Amino acid sequence: MSHVYVLTNQHQQFLSKSGEWLEGREPNKLFRSEHKDVAINQMFEANTRDVSLRIELLQCELNNKGQPLVPEESLAENSTLQGDPEIEPAAPEEMPAQEPPELEPQVEPEVPAEPAPEVAPDQAPAETPAQPGENKSESESAA
Repeated sequence: MSHVYVLTNQHQQFLSKSGEWLEGREPNKLFRSEHKDVAINQMFEANTRDVSLRIELLQCELNNKGQPLVPEESLAENSTLQGDPEIEPAAPEEMPAQEPPELEPQVEPEVPAEPAPEVAPDQAPAETPAQPGENKSESESAA
């Protein structure tokens, strides 16, 4: 085993064995796996806890104690980690939100209601339907 995989996020922090994000300057505390598939599974688990993270695998060589040698360019500067990790350095300040004009409520002009059209009542049919027991053939035969 000459190398291991460690997990790093977009803030140049490294996943620890306990699931916390650390600077990476103490390699004995870092999560590491010699198997890439195990590291990928851990990456997905960490990402389900915080979907805003952009986690990457980093392949590191091992030192004589069997700990990962994290490259200096992968380590964050101390000043970067002291601030809010959600705000990237040199990011422009956010402008206060202004309500777009299309979202402002606009009063619609009142339209006078149209009168309901007059509906003529249906004309009664010329014949009324036969009621039960009013069958002509029955009444004629009874007479």
